[in-house]
Amino acid sequence: MENFKDIEPDDSCPPNLKGELISEIDSIRNGLRIVDLYVGDFLSVISSLFKSSEKPPSSPE
Repeated sequence: MENFKDIEPDDSCPPNLKGELISEIDSIRNGLRIVDLYVGDFLSVISSLFKSSEKPPSSPE
């Protein structure tokens, strides 16, 4: 194969495909933001519960 262009197809994709792909990517991104929001809050609550259950070190008297 002399040229890389020889293996590229001559067909083009439909014009609305770019919009559909961007829409799907945005939907996935928004879904991940929601999951991150709830999981992040859940983990911060769990972390604060563990921190509050720890006893402070007692000072020697």
